[in-house]
Amino acid sequence: MAQSPVSPPAARRARRWWNRPWIIPLAVLLGAFVVWKVPPWLNFDPQRSPIPMNPEVPLHYAMMTLHIGFGVITFVTVCLQLWPWLRARHPAIHRYSGRLYVFAGMIPSALLSLGLILAGPLTVFGQIGTAIWAGLSIFTTVMGFVRVRQRRFAEHRRWMLYSFAMATNVITSRAVAYFVLYLPGIGPDIISFTRFQVEGPWLSWMINLALVHWWLRRTDRKRGRRRPGLGRAVPGPAQVG
Repeated sequence: MAQSPVSPPAARRARRWWNRPWIIPLAVLLGAFVVWKVPPWLNFDPQRSPIPMNPEVPLHYAMMTLHIGFGVITFVTVCLQLWPWLRARHPAIHRYSGRLYVFAGMIPSALLSLGLILAGPLTVFGQIGTAIWAGLSIFTTVMGFVRVRQRRFAEHRRWMLYSFAMATNVITSRAVAYFVLYLPGIGPDIISFTRFQVEGPWLSWMINLALVHWWLRRTDRKRGRRRPGLGRAVPGPAQVG
């Protein structure tokens, strides 16, 4: 049986920002990361690059700069996508920012990371992990876009949250690396053994996906809804915020 539409007063109450205050710390976290990592790239000088450039790959610096630029678009638009108030009150902005997220953020950034795999210092193990991350990033984002075009809003929500997990991989990778590095007594030994080829290329996106999957299962149980995936459409986006 299809769910009954949410009444306007109930929908308005559900959209009040203080019922979902997590958007503020999320925006602060993503904004702080951009302010921390992006300025060193704004001089557009390969000689002053924050990381060593591969002289055998002439396009290394250009690809890295574009990758970071698309990443900034990803961070800005993903905040707009996850903001329930904006989605409910300004659906046109939600739609346009979603298209930017897909076509000017996540997908081009992930595609460029595939080109950067061979230019950077990753081992084969790290290259495989990064390639899987890029493939999953593109897949989850495309699936989210396809599902919203099909008006299967519940499945769109799930896929876009998985895409968000992949998009924030870069933040989790830093957190995991620093956590491991400062483990008392054994941190430096672990890092010297892994050479950062496990924490970023593998653990970070796996942790993010696991957390999002746990959160989706938890919220599905709270709402008493059966999980989507059997082709069943949801009446409208007001029920999936």
